[in-house]
Amino acid sequence: MALSFLTATGRARLVEDARAARAGYGNFAVAVVAVIIYNFVGLFDIISTIVAIDMGVAREANPLMRHVMDQHGAAWIATKLALQFVISGMVLWFPHRIVLTMFIIALTTNAFIVLNNFRIALGF
Repeated sequence: MALSFLTATGRARLVEDARAARAGYGNFAVAVVAVIIYNFVGLFDIISTIVAIDMGVAREANPLMRHVMDQHGAAWIATKLALQFVISGMVLWFPHRIVLTMFIIALTTNAFIVLNNFRIALGF
């Protein structure tokens, strides 16, 4: 079990904290909007990566993703989408302010990376 390192009391508290975070309409609303934006940024990341690589002006900078791309071809897209799905579910399950803050910082960073991908692909 994923939470096996927690005691039964710790798991119960985590589940209760997640329920309380979802019950707060503001946190959950922010989580839904952030997850929607995150998934669009993720799709644009895939598109910008494909465009830049196909044009021969870039290569994947992330060594882990580069390995997946080299070993599994286009399956890297499914891998990336699956990871996005898992992360989206985690954020929606536990939309605590700390989680949302870290998620939005990561989302913003990824958005800048995607903009840079398009900048490289388009030669700007």
